[in-house]
Amino acid sequence: MKSALFVDFDNVYSGLRRLDVAYAERFASDPMRWMDWITTRLRMPLDPEAAVKRRILVRRCYLNPVMYQRFRFGFSKAGFEIVDCPPMTAAGKTSTDIHMVLDIVDVLQSDTRYDEFIVFSADADFTPVLRKLRRDDRRTTIFAAGATSASYDASSDLIIDPEAFISDALGFGDDEPTGEPAPDFEGMLAQAEALTWETVDKASAPVMLPALTKILATQVPGLAISNWAGRGTFTALLREIKLSPLRIDRENNWLLDPRRLKADPVEAPKPKPALDIRQQLEKILIDEVAASARPVAVARLAHQVRQSCPGIDADWNGCGTFKKLLDTVHPAGVQISWSHLGGYAFDPDRHSLDFISQSAATANDQPGQDQRWPRVAPILQVANFPSMSGYQYRAFLEALSQALAEGPYALAATSKRVRDICLDRSVPMARADINALLRALLFNGFDPATAGSSFDDLVATTCGVALAACEREGMSLVEADREALLSWVLSAVPEV
Repeated sequence: MKSALFVDFDNVYSGLRRLDVAYAERFASDPMRWMDWITTRLRMPLDPEAAVKRRILVRRCYLNPVMYQRFRFGFSKAGFEIVDCPPMTAAGKTSTDIHMVLDIVDVLQSDTRYDEFIVFSADADFTPVLRKLRRDDRRTTIFAAGATSASYDASSDLIIDPEAFISDALGFGDDEPTGEPAPDFEGMLAQAEALTWETVDKASAPVMLPALTKILATQVPGLAISNWAGRGTFTALLREIKLSPLRIDRENNWLLDPRRLKADPVEAPKPKPALDIRQQLEKILIDEVAASARPVAVARLAHQVRQSCPGIDADWNGCGTFKKLLDTVHPAGVQISWSHLGGYAFDPDRHSLDFISQSAATANDQPGQDQRWPRVAPILQVANFPSMSGYQYRAFLEALSQALAEGPYALAATSKRVRDICLDRSVPMARADINALLRALLFNGFDPATAGSSFDDLVATTCGVALAACEREGMSLVEADREALLSWVLSAVPEV
């Protein structure tokens, strides 16, 4: 298939940046990566089962040289013709759209027959030219990093899923950290060294290493989650710190200043034998399950283990994942069920899995059984919101408010945290639905860094985005429709 690709750089870059700065930077700086994905892996329009045979003969990138000059080289290296579209107004408006339309029509009328036209833009102004391409029996593929109109989507033969583009074309895995500055390992080491000396100086006895581990993990920002400043283990971190003349006593597992204190076990407090990681995990499992009246979400257990063993989630004690670590322990009276979303720990003599089955069923229940659904469903569809039950919307917004209060926004990390919070509250949600709802909010102007993130603020934002989409599409609403939407996202989570 002979293809022509037209990239509205400013539109795509700014759209991806709303999701995560790292997504936008990789798109702009490494176009060869996602170009390879388009030519070798992106399915063919109208024939998803066909082998991918795509030759992109025309490659044009429309770019504002005032703002994005630094990205020219990457696109030139990837074989793009770069069309400069400088600002034409004081507000920064460029002539990109008219340039693209004229070039698309020019390529359509060329002697070479191009079978597919690929447009990277969320601008609905391209709808007429897509319809013209269809009338001329050409295939059309679009990628939109932003909110699009229904008519724009309907005018294309293939819509590139933003999540697939980010994951497969840009190379960001589900849990890959993005948008975060590179950790300042040297700064962490300096803080760890100062805090270690301060702790030893104030101590009237040798400092137990487990206690020092907890002090450093909780008081040096980012130290534990950065895999101990990139050193891998707490012991390796200590070797990097200038401790002389302090001495580590491995037999008693403490750190002391020999100039002031003696390492004589008779004079110094004898440490209690430290539980190994698996013993701690077994104790947490037994205590949590014993204290709970119903099965305990594995996501909650993982949180408890992180709190008790700072830094363990770097590699989960060499197991790689929490699930694999759980598989290595067998606490008395506790079983793990992985047959339901997220997994649950339970006492087979006290707990019933009927609760989990009910939760799992409600995650996929039929919202259509709710009398409000006929009013709500068209609104959600127009806004590109997932078809979820009202209580799932409420759980999502409450979890998002909590996640944003706990730390800065990053799409992958925030969506994962939202999922874990919902699981902990026994409201399982598909990660795809969480990502879809987050994208819809971000593409329509929600900025986690500046916008209000309380539950009430998020309710107002969500309803506002949905109603604005209806207005944009000319969908007429009455007051009863607005009331149904508001009550939908405020639905109480059912008792189980």
